[in-house]
Amino acid sequence: MTPIKLFAFLVQKAGFSQVELDLSDCKTVADVRQLVSKEIPAIRADVAKCMIAVNMEFQPDDCLLTDVSEIAIIPPVSGG
Repeated sequence: MTPIKLFAFLVQKAGFSQVELDLSDCKTVADVRQLVSKEIPAIRADVAKCMIAVNMEFQPDDCLLTDVSEIAIIPPVSGG
């Protein structure tokens, strides 16, 4: 099981800030995005717009997963 950390409004929508999911069938970051969308329906519509960090580094959807210790899902931010 791998910790999946949620940030900002995703925490309020999901009702928790972290969940443990089995990523054994996930080969890429895109697979993680699909799994999270399936397992946490409350944030399904938001996950497609979020950045995903693997072991504290943002990664593109086609990034292959190796030696994953944590995933972070971070929604878009704005500022001025």
